[in-house]
Amino acid sequence: MTEERMFHLAQINIAHMRASLEDPLMAGFVARLEEINKLADHSKGFIWRLQTEGDDNTSLRAYEDQNIPLTI
Repeated sequence: MTEERMFHLAQINIAHMRASLEDPLMAGFVARLEEINKLADHSKGFIWRLQTEGDDNTSLRAYEDQNIPLTI
């Protein structure tokens, strides 16, 4: 008889962006946010992600520096 174990991986991403999200330098990143979030949402085994206003998960800040977003 095999014992089935269930595990969940929790992930938090913290980054220091090179510029604000409105800066043209970040345009490629911003343009793909919706695509990447949909990919995560529909991945096998995916359970949950924190969703903030606008559903791009870039408005949550844990630091005073506005170029450090936090995604969970």
